[in-house]
Amino acid sequence: MTEKYLKIIVLFIYGLILSAIIGVISSAFLILVNGFTDFLWTDVPNRLNMPSIYPLFLCTFGGVLVGVSRYKWGNLPKIAHDSIVELKTTKRMDYSYVYVNFFIAFLVLIFGAGVGPEAAILSSVIALSVWQADKMRYVYFSYNEWKKDSWYIRLKNLALPHNYRIPYDPDRAPKEKKLVLFKKLLNMLFIVNGIVTFWFFIKITEQPPLAIKLGETSWGLNELFLIIPLVLFGILFSKLYKLMEKAMSKLFSKMNNKIILSAVIGGIGIGLMALIAPNLLFSGQHSMQYLPNLVPTLSIATLFLGSILKLIFMEFCLKSGWVGGNIFPVIFASILQGYAIAAFFPQLDTLFIVAVIGSSASIAILQSPLLVGLFLILFFPKELTLVILVIVVLFIWLSKKFPQKITA
Repeated sequence: MTEKYLKIIVLFIYGLILSAIIGVISSAFLILVNGFTDFLWTDVPNRLNMPSIYPLFLCTFGGVLVGVSRYKWGNLPKIAHDSIVELKTTKRMDYSYVYVNFFIAFLVLIFGAGVGPEAAILSSVIALSVWQADKMRYVYFSYNEWKKDSWYIRLKNLALPHNYRIPYDPDRAPKEKKLVLFKKLLNMLFIVNGIVTFWFFIKITEQPPLAIKLGETSWGLNELFLIIPLVLFGILFSKLYKLMEKAMSKLFSKMNNKIILSAVIGGIGIGLMALIAPNLLFSGQHSMQYLPNLVPTLSIATLFLGSILKLIFMEFCLKSGWVGGNIFPVIFASILQGYAIAAFFPQLDTLFIVAVIGSSASIAILQSPLLVGLFLILFFPKELTLVILVIVVLFIWLSKKFPQKITA
């Protein structure tokens, strides 16, 4: 076998190992979050017979930990959007913070903040992927020297996480079309490998599902005639959210430099929410599975106010320094709003109305039609997939045709 093919095999195997490690780290984070959340919110109060005010003390303590951590290590955890912008702008990324990023996100999530885990996981995966690329770049450019060492030295060089890395340099990057294409194919393969590894460990550890179907549908022409008014309502709902976001930004604008105090106020707010409306805690991801049975027992006013309160709670957490993902909370609130409107039309298919309002409101708020659409498809039966995709296409067209009206 020629040295050229041997080098490719080494890179291929090494890339698979590193991408699998990234998948394991990501799944371990989610497993730990779920485990500690159950411990703090279920096991401790049940076993120790804690008073009803326990969540307030728990979340206030969490606020102190989150505030001190952010004061010591800076504006973390990063969200995926910021990581993507940094990577696109500089072609580099500081991944030395990645474990601190995981740690602070871990604190935010286990103490009940109304944000999702996806932001911390995605931003950390992006950082770790840059690290993987730097490690593989070392093998690619130093292969001739590396292969001369003993097997022990070679393995040590590959295994040490903080050494033997070569950062991206546009002048040294391969320019040949075949190599560029080969690199893209490898990257896609490594992404798939990391995702498969992640799902494998989530599955074998029997973690709660990330998405669950909300029920069955049998929509027809009667529902189809309402699609435009429902989409318009979803956009209107997103405008209401924008007003709430501005109000919350103004509320916390004078506390930008008071990191610890802001986080403690956030913790107190989360504790109060735990006493008032515990179902609105966390991202809403796991509460989604209870909606089909819970919704019929709730009034339209309760559904409407619950949806609004969920978004207010999310923004309160984000602005007070309890940073996390907004995809799951926004989708949860939008779906809840969909159920509220569907209650006005008992003769029509409920899930059709929920899907249209949920997708249009979520997309209008998050401004990521394709990503949000793919997330929403996971929650609805396959008969509504085409409906959601049509709304995705519609919003992509609207964002290009009327960018200011849709994003304002």
